[in-house]
Amino acid sequence: MSKALLKVSDLKTYFHTPEGTVRAVDGVDLELAAGQVLGLVGESGCGKSVTALSILRLIPEPPGEIVSGRVMLQEQDLLALKNSEMRDVRGNRISMIFQEPMTSLNPVFRIGDQISEAVKLHQGLPANLARDKAVEMLKTVGIPSADIRYKDYPHQLSGGMRQRVMIAMAFSCNPEILIADEPTTALDVTIQAQILELMRELKETTNSAIIFITHNLGIIAENAQRVMVMYTGRVVESADVKTIFNDPKHPYTLGLLESIPRKGKRRGKDTLSSIPGIVPSLFNLPSGCTFSDRCSKFESGLCDRQEPFLVETDPGHHVRCWQYR
Repeated sequence: MSKALLKVSDLKTYFHTPEGTVRAVDGVDLELAAGQVLGLVGESGCGKSVTALSILRLIPEPPGEIVSGRVMLQEQDLLALKNSEMRDVRGNRISMIFQEPMTSLNPVFRIGDQISEAVKLHQGLPANLARDKAVEMLKTVGIPSADIRYKDYPHQLSGGMRQRVMIAMAFSCNPEILIADEPTTALDVTIQAQILELMRELKETTNSAIIFITHNLGIIAENAQRVMVMYTGRVVESADVKTIFNDPKHPYTLGLLESIPRKGKRRGKDTLSSIPGIVPSLFNLPSGCTFSDRCSKFESGLCDRQEPFLVETDPGHHVRCWQYR
């Protein structure tokens, strides 16, 4: 991989609650090159979104706290910046598309004004040019009658249109990195395909790197170059996308892949595979490997005694498992 645009080292984000401390992100490392698409996958509660919010320093404090780690954007450590300096990074060098646009867009402001605000803040454009830029971005993301839609409020748009507005806002300042947190989860498959195609086109135009957070491995297969699989706040496997799909090493990765519905299965003849159990509570993790109580390759006396290390099995392929062989 070329020189890293973003490098995260030993990132740990904890939440301190009356019931105890939750290690939501526990020692995550990742690298992202310019123009690369990195997929973060795993079930809900595995730490994907908290990792993204930690990179942007959007963790609520309290109860959250970034305990340790480094987030290097080229030569700049984002965790060492003042709040005012970090505001210059958010929305400008790093943008984020949040999971639910209706809760991310301000319901009492027109959508055009919300895009214009980011442009005025980060690019220093006067109000009339910022408005022109906002209209241009609405046209770019395929919103018809952009001059008229500029004055609409979020509730006047469909879910797909609101997501297009979020994408227009995210790309308005030509960010170096885009973080997309489940950007198509609430959309039907037709609109989902349109949104993904739009993001691919904008990526090619701007050469932005993308961190794509999803539980949909089909989206990862089509869009990502590299994949990181997360479980209970840790990376359990990482490799290029072809290796993950063709030679998965971790039982959790294998379970996710086997859970994908496939063509040709006859109803009633074949049973869809699933991973038994659920993601454990971060208040009460199993001893040893945190996946041990759900793992088909569990070995008593080893897997439940000591947490495995993240080891490099092949160049660029890292696995956290005692049984990966």
